[in-house]
Amino acid sequence: MKETLICKLNKHYIYYLNNSNFGFYILVPFADYTETNITIRFKSNYQMYDLNKNDIKNVENELINYYKNIDNYNITLLLPVFFDNILDRIRVINDSELYRKMDSYLGLMFNEAYMFLSKHNIKVNSNIYFINNDSFKNFTNWYVSRYNNRIEYKTVIDLVKENGSFHAYNVVETPSINFVVGKETEPKIEKTFEMEVETFDNMVKNIEKEEKKETSNSGFVSYILLGIITFVISLGLLFILLK
Repeated sequence: MKETLICKLNKHYIYYLNNSNFGFYILVPFADYTETNITIRFKSNYQMYDLNKNDIKNVENELINYYKNIDNYNITLLLPVFFDNILDRIRVINDSELYRKMDSYLGLMFNEAYMFLSKHNIKVNSNIYFINNDSFKNFTNWYVSRYNNRIEYKTVIDLVKENGSFHAYNVVETPSINFVVGKETEPKIEKTFEMEVETFDNMVKNIEKEEKKETSNSGFVSYILLGIITFVISLGLLFILLK
């Protein structure tokens, strides 16, 4: 695959890898992290990242705005771009043949990502994380169930809380072409999973809400304490006056 360095963040490089069928952007850590898990997310507006259709400077700005929120965390996120509109089709069509074609694309993509990270001396753990996008729930449910011993759903909050600690998983030691293994029996397309939709914007908003909640609770406790002290002092003064 063709490899292109797009830009550098504080702790990661953003690379673009592509062939004739698809491309994907990948965060490659150059500081702090020597081991990671591959994480992937489908985006409904993936075409805005297509370098065949958009100016590279505009794409770079979009990528920086998107990736900068996770630059401080060990989240090796892939953003795929498909050139045959397959991502648009799997949103509205439940078709086994189409799903298997996407399965083939993803297998190649994960293998390429694994080889690329290994080349940069990053150990890649065997589990792959899918950040759910509800627009693609039929396919992603099918895919996660197909590789349920290797692929699992994660939210951005889950990954941030782990804060780069992925040591609980076994490191891949098989040849790169066998990176995606352990296929289960063919699942039914209608099989569903309970899902949680998470975006980077929601992650930031949730963190802000928690901070405001803690501040609010702290202030509330202070008011209660102040009220108790005032009440005790008032009782003391009333006792003295009546004595």
